[in-house]
Amino acid sequence: MNRYLSLVYFLGAFFYFSSCESYNESTEKIHKSDKPIVLTSFYPKEGGARDKILLDGENFGNDVSKIKVYFNNARASVVSSSGSRIYAIVPRLPGDNPRISVVVDADSVTYEETYAYHTQTLVSTVTGNGETSFLAGTLSTAQVYGKYLDLDAEGNLFMSWRDGGTFGIARINEQQNIVTPLIEAGSADRILYANGLTVDRATGMLTAAHESVKEVTFTFDPREAWYPRQRNIKYSQSDLNSIVDADKYKNFITFCPYDGYLYTRYRDGKVAKIDPETFEGHIIHQGPSGSQYGQAINPAKPWLLYITLHSNAPTAYRQGISVLDLRDPDGTGGFKRLNAPGGSAFRDGPIEDALFNYPKDIKFDNDGNMFVADYGNHCIRMVSADNIVTTVAGQPGVAGYKDGGPLESLFKNPWGVAVNEQGDIYIADWGNARIRKLVIE
Repeated sequence: MNRYLSLVYFLGAFFYFSSCESYNESTEKIHKSDKPIVLTSFYPKEGGARDKILLDGENFGNDVSKIKVYFNNARASVVSSSGSRIYAIVPRLPGDNPRISVVVDADSVTYEETYAYHTQTLVSTVTGNGETSFLAGTLSTAQVYGKYLDLDAEGNLFMSWRDGGTFGIARINEQQNIVTPLIEAGSADRILYANGLTVDRATGMLTAAHESVKEVTFTFDPREAWYPRQRNIKYSQSDLNSIVDADKYKNFITFCPYDGYLYTRYRDGKVAKIDPETFEGHIIHQGPSGSQYGQAINPAKPWLLYITLHSNAPTAYRQGISVLDLRDPDGTGGFKRLNAPGGSAFRDGPIEDALFNYPKDIKFDNDGNMFVADYGNHCIRMVSADNIVTTVAGQPGVAGYKDGGPLESLFKNPWGVAVNEQGDIYIADWGNARIRKLVIE
């Protein structure tokens, strides 16, 4: 109710001041670089994503192409400026109590007062009914037991599974109301043992690593209706021999928009770089050994490869989120753990203090926020672009199944995550044999 009243007051103030101001909008008002930007007030003082806000002050100019507004590090959309008032749209997920900054050319100034940002969260079920054997069909009739997910730019959600009696990859499309397999086989007949998936969103190409064979991957081209094709990585003999046979498992492969290559990691800790056209591969880094449960590229900093490792990794890395800088993987960009040592625990806060309980899949939105399927804590965690960890859905330590808001929603051993272009998060709720959708604003 308070939010509706705020909207009414906002609209009243907007139209009043818009009608009373004596300036002519067609008259250019130039920001004067030899004079300071002055901030006086903003209204409303609180709200959420996509809400309107008026920023009052002096010397903004009215050329919106030169004006930038930030809520912490999140950039707002600037609609118009009169020179003394900016009309902007609140960005998504700027963090708690963000500071508002106005930047015009090289001049920057920040309001002293913070904005009270209200996060709105809703969890719903996309498909699945709790049965673990895969069954294609409409969203309401299909059965899924997914582990890992990824999305293309067209809204196709891809899911890998390896439980419930069969192995495969499926395409899920909400608009088309369909769940359909791209490849499926029983244990005796399987040719693809897939875990993590990756999509080049520019081309739509889906790639899956075959876990138990060093060289084998599969690609699914949308121009061929996602027909599966085996593509073998072409290593030099020395690189191929260097991969320890007992630890040859490659659970993930990830497309990197920074350089256009694919990256995979073996259980012995070796990281390989693969040309997606020729499939020529090279070992570029030797890191810590251990089974892997998540891998992702940060689109805001696409040279950073993030990895989650299992409890069989060395103590310094187990149950943690680590990062490798692909610009200099064997130098200053070497493998580094980000969160606090330890595991099988729960703690929000700055990432250097945060703890997880078997973190599985990780994915980013376009603003650089990372979403973590915290398997053992039965919840979804977010690592913000400024490295603050919060719980955004589910109740830590409480397993169950329930849709709804942040204080109601329940998960059971969430495993996979994927984020679309709008920032909606899809979750492979493995323990509930369902695909869930988390909308955060």
